[in-house]
Amino acid sequence: MGWRMSIVGAMFSVVVAAMILADAEMDAALAGFTLSFALDFSESVLWAIRNYASIELDMNAAERVVEYSELPTEDQGGEEPPAMWPTEGRLEVNDLVVSYANDLPPVLKGLTFSVNKNERIGVIGRTGAGKSSLTLALFRFLEARSGSIHVDGLDISKIKLQELRSRLAIIPQDPVLFSGTVRTNLDPFNDRSDAELEDSLQRVHLVGADESSSPGTPSGPASSPTTAVAKNANPFRSLSSAISEGGLNLSQGQRQLLCLARAIVARPKIMVLDEATSAVDMATDALIQRSIREEFTDSTLIVIAHRLSTIADFDRILVLGEGKVVEFGSPKALWEKGRDGVFRGMCEESGEKEKLRGVIFG
Repeated sequence: MGWRMSIVGAMFSVVVAAMILADAEMDAALAGFTLSFALDFSESVLWAIRNYASIELDMNAAERVVEYSELPTEDQGGEEPPAMWPTEGRLEVNDLVVSYANDLPPVLKGLTFSVNKNERIGVIGRTGAGKSSLTLALFRFLEARSGSIHVDGLDISKIKLQELRSRLAIIPQDPVLFSGTVRTNLDPFNDRSDAELEDSLQRVHLVGADESSSPGTPSGPASSPTTAVAKNANPFRSLSSAISEGGLNLSQGQRQLLCLARAIVARPKIMVLDEATSAVDMATDALIQRSIREEFTDSTLIVIAHRLSTIADFDRILVLGEGKVVEFGSPKALWEKGRDGVFRGMCEESGEKEKLRGVIFG
């Protein structure tokens, strides 16, 4: 752009100079003023183009701000649940129909099932079966078009959103971590003691039993996992160790384990894991599964799994297909349906048939 404007400016100056020479009656002052303006022509035009482009970009940003300001806000009204709700973690889903927009077809079509107190439920299905949509509906990121979800007998559609989401816990596939320290990520509202936070780190095996976490000195933000390791081989030995935005100075496995430690601190009665181990290695997956089985015996677990081996020993398996319940029962009962069963078919396709059989039948 600058080179082209220089050529155009030079041509403009030549044309102006030729016109001045052709006009014998033009006085010297006017000729000098005209030539001076002609020499600055290219810079003036380039400045105008740059400002126009900048204004256009700024207007795009302004349009986005206006668009965001006009988005409908979530309804924050509703009833205040009892102080200790949920106390048991019972879940009842009745004829649930959910869609991502009113003009789109439903992704959950008449879903009905129930979960008992402290039960471990594995949710499986093909891509697009509605597994993640069920999670979104449970936390009311998607509102039900019809049907209902009851937790300990209370209809969640009538409960304040803030209360609902603060009483349940979820560990998503992409863990959510904040810029701060290990302590602020484990306990954002500073409700727990250091001893409780240190204990949660030990329970998820981020800190060994022979290691002691202490306030220490913040290790400072790190730009990459390599830098983090160089500065501190185990950043979780100190509750004041820095955590960068999104946990970028940690490995994927460490992020998931830190989120699991946060859930242990909260001790929810209902916890959802949405393919939380799909992006971690087998060793980290084993640590997460071990922690889940040891630390959440008094919680209702709903685990959306991509590895059948992680949920093969659960109390019951919920198999979804095209937004509907295809199968629901104990792993043993579903296995004994034979090859006509969806769960049995998925086990055979996984390449771990004998391993899964051993886990299911003990």
